[in-house]
Amino acid sequence: MLYTAKCFWPGVSEEELRLAATRAGNETGQEPRAFFQGALYLPGDELVLCLFESFSRDRVKRASEQAGMPCERVIETVWVGPNVRGEPCTPQR
Repeated sequence: MLYTAKCFWPGVSEEELRLAATRAGNETGQEPRAFFQGALYLPGDELVLCLFESFSRDRVKRASEQAGMPCERVIETVWVGPNVRGEPCTPQR
């Protein structure tokens, strides 16, 4: 299941976020694990939205916080891409 960890993070720099993202990507904790997929950084709102794959909201919160990301809330997430069926997009010929 895909989750978003909502992290209100005043004063974070892009460099600090990249370091935390590296830590989150290297997470090797116990089962059930949370797999870091990436993050959206909204500097004007002092907000970071971190995407994780996991079977547990609690694990997402722990993984986020262990990486140094101040997780305020974990939200169930649905990824919507440009192709309605979820298939890879290929150029039309």
